[in-house]
Order: sequence, then structure tokens, then C-alpha cells
Amino acid sequence: MTEILNHQVKGGDRDLALLLIHPLGADLSFWDDFVEKIGGRFTTVACDLRCSGKSFATAEPPSLADYAGDLEALRLHLGIRRVVPVGCAVGTMAAAAYAGGYPASTAALVLANPTPRSSPQARLMLTERAAVVARDGISAILPAAVERAFLSQPMDARYDRYYRKFEAQDARAYALSTLSAANADATDCLKAVRCPTLLVAGRYDVLLPLENARAVQALLPQSELLIAEDAAHFVPYQSADYFAETVCEWLRRKD
Repeated sequence: MTEILNHQVKGGDRDLALLLIHPLGADLSFWDDFVEKIGGRFTTVACDLRCSGKSFATAEPPSLADYAGDLEALRLHLGIRRVVPVGCAVGTMAAAAYAGGYPASTAALVLANPTPRSSPQARLMLTERAAVVARDGISAILPAAVERAFLSQPMDARYDRYYRKFEAQDARAYALSTLSAANADATDCLKAVRCPTLLVAGRYDVLLPLENARAVQALLPQSELLIAEDAAHFVPYQSADYFAETVCEWLRRKD
């Protein structure tokens, strides 16, 4: 029997739902503010990817195909006809893998802080980070691992909430997820996407800067690229109001 990802559903529409895919080091609570701002305009399904949050862990780093298969199993489990995968940062590669692999059930695609792959420099950094965490625990990479994602952002309650979640996660599972991110390449998945796609980059994102979003755009003929002027590495979390309104308006225009 296929294991089902830990998830949280808001709304009763089973014809169309936003399928919310968190970034590396987060869990489904990453989307809480965004879901609140959506205000019931769409059904939302937030989930913990495998090796994250309360979902099951595996012995090896998950592949993009693993992530996509897990998401499809969740869709079928919930009886939802079509979804709009909404991914953030490293989660955009899982979202692209789903959209490229399951086109019949993908109505549209939304990628915040997108990237087609991990660069050689990022691959090296992430591989080293996984080794440090596996040996010394999550605390060994703090606060640097969180601070760069919040460049030019206020160190407020939102930052503190993310930091506490990050600090409390399972070290072994995070190390596996980090190795997965290090080796991920969604280029072929993106080339297979046939649905309309919205890309939203963060102005102050130094981890996945604007050139990454432009590289994704070049692979997607039906894509539109916007820039969140006040956000860094986590547009849906750092600019939840802007992101919710932008996504809802864009989907309304695609009807």
C-alpha cells in the first residue's frame, strides 16, 4: 500500500485545488499565511514532502520522480480531479516534476523563487551541509542557513516562527532532503510542462536569484515572470498578501 503524505486540506472543492509544495527545510505550515490570505477562494492542499515534517522518511535521498509520485498518490487519495501545483524554491523542482509527469491532472503551475536545477556551487554547498547536519545536527548550520533566506527581511515574529520550525526538524531527514536538492535537475521536467505557468521571483533572493527564474522561463513557452519587490528567498511566506492576490488574479485570468 502506498504511503500518503501528511497533509492539510482547506475547502471542499474536489474539481480543482492548489497543491502547495514547501521549500527545503520547511513543512506544510510554511503555507499557513498564504492559505489564510486565499480566504477560501480555492481549495488548498498543503503537504509535507517525504523526509519532511510528519511525512514518512526513506533510507535514500528522494528523487524528483519520488516526489511527483507521492503527490499524485495524494491527489488520488483525496479524490481531486485537477490541481495547480504551487512550489517554492527547491520545491519548485518537485512541482515541475509533477506538472511534467502528470499533465492530465495539472491545470496550471505556479513557481515561486524557481530554479531549473542546483548549480555546481549549490550542489557542493548542499552536499557539505548534509554531511555537517548528519554529523553534528541542525544547530551546526544555524543561524546562517536561515539568515540568508531572509536577506533584507525584518527579524520579526514571522522570522522567529520559521527559525523555530527549522531548528526543530529531524536532522537525518533534513540531511536526506538536502542531498536530494543537491542532485536535483528539473530541466527535462520543465520541458515537458504544457500548462500555463506563473513564475514569481524575489527581488532580494541571493540563493535563487532572478537569473534562475529567467532560466526556467526560457524552458516554458507559456510562462509569465513577475518580481516580488519586497521579498527574498520565500515569496509566499515573506509576501503572503502579494503572493495570494497575484496567484488568484492570474488563475482568474486563465479561466
